[in-house]
Amino acid sequence: MTRTAANVVDFLLVVIVLSCGYAAWSAFKFLLNPKSFSFPEPSFLVLLICFEIVLFAYFTVSWATTGRTYGDHQLGLRVVNVRGEQLRWAGAVIRAGFCVLVPIGLYWAVVSATNRSIQDSVLRTSVVYDWTFSRRPPPRLTRPG
Repeated sequence: MTRTAANVVDFLLVVIVLSCGYAAWSAFKFLLNPKSFSFPEPSFLVLLICFEIVLFAYFTVSWATTGRTYGDHQLGLRVVNVRGEQLRWAGAVIRAGFCVLVPIGLYWAVVSATNRSIQDSVLRTSVVYDWTFSRRPPPRLTRPG
């Protein structure tokens, strides 16, 4: 359930990024020729390809740099390799590609006894709970006095 909620947050974030891209492209077209301006009408296939490219880049950069996407961060999740370490760039690229090309595999975690998706099983990665939001030590509590 937590992983699904994190994926919904990530999905919405990518939709927002694509919407901003569409708005920027429309504004650019308007600035080039305001008299004959009309909104771009991309096909469903173009939108799907753009969505997958942005999602792939988002997953790759997120997992390689922090080990978590924004949705994972909000729900206290982190993707780790078989040794419990953050994914390296190559691992992040492969996992992101697998998640974008076979998204239904992510839902295997719902029925899996080990709570692992098909991607996790094949690539030997795991999604773990990690509520650490910063590397700073917690503040010292002092007695009022």
